[in-house]
Amino acid sequence: MSLNGKRILFFSPKFLRYDEVIKDELERRGAKVSAYDARPSSKSIVKALIRVNPRLLEAFSRKYFSDILTKDRNSNFDYIFIIKGEAISPEIIMLMKEYFKKSKLVFYSWDSLKNVKHTDTKIHLFDQAFSFDRDDCDQYQNVNYLPLFFSTSYNLLLDSRHPKDIDLIFIGSLHSDRYNVLKRILSSVALIKPDFSAFSFLFYPSKLFFLFRKLFDRNFLNVPCSLVKWIPLSQEDVALKIQDASIVIDINHPNQSGLTMRTIESLALKRKLITTNASIRHECFYNETNILIIDRNKPVITKDFIFSPYEEIDKSIISGYSIEAWISNIFRR
Repeated sequence: MSLNGKRILFFSPKFLRYDEVIKDELERRGAKVSAYDARPSSKSIVKALIRVNPRLLEAFSRKYFSDILTKDRNSNFDYIFIIKGEAISPEIIMLMKEYFKKSKLVFYSWDSLKNVKHTDTKIHLFDQAFSFDRDDCDQYQNVNYLPLFFSTSYNLLLDSRHPKDIDLIFIGSLHSDRYNVLKRILSSVALIKPDFSAFSFLFYPSKLFFLFRKLFDRNFLNVPCSLVKWIPLSQEDVALKIQDASIVIDINHPNQSGLTMRTIESLALKRKLITTNASIRHECFYNETNILIIDRNKPVITKDFIFSPYEEIDKSIISGYSIEAWISNIFRR
């Protein structure tokens, strides 16, 4: 579908510039985009309170979104596109419908909907809804499955001749049991290849909240502070690091079945993948030579997988997970 000249009101969390990648692709296609943060503030305390219960900040959020809608009230938006929208209440959505009667409301979640409070009170208000998690689509009849994407910049980095100086790489936010699972995976690899090289990057957005988690969350108890990074890697740096590695490690949240960004990025850069996410079997790029599914509690890494070469995947399959394909699917109607 052509987006040339279409006006889009876009709300997305500010997250590692993925919101900018989406906005850039929309504008590349000729859309006129008015973009805003989907949260009333990006401060850690605000994000935490929204995750616990968005109603704790209901008045603050209502003013934030109401001010935006009032400012843009005279704009004739063709679409209102919301990603995740934790802080956007049903009342705000109804106000959007009142102000912009001709706009089509489109929703996407890059988190499992069971992790987003009060989803059931508003998901039916959208004209079209998507989630990266297949389980969400089974639970909600009007939610369509759509995996995440890799950005255009990954195409520029693709070079099969690039030297792979690192055997395994893990880059991700610190949550749930990720640290402990990563330790188990690396211990399993060491049994096969004692001299393996690895790069790990564990990000957490707040030192204060991290210390709080260490006190009250057993999964964080043994995480050394020295291993945690407080500033995330840029998308460009993530891509360059993955390019240097032979195998990407993916540890999904135990309450999610959706494919992580690392999974899609490893596909784009043609790297093998060790993952705890069994739902990857349903994807058209699944290949046992390139992808090893493991038990997060008792990971078994095989010698054949570590030493076997990457098996090429058809380019048309890979391109189906690009930002270009993702936007086409979101706005296909």
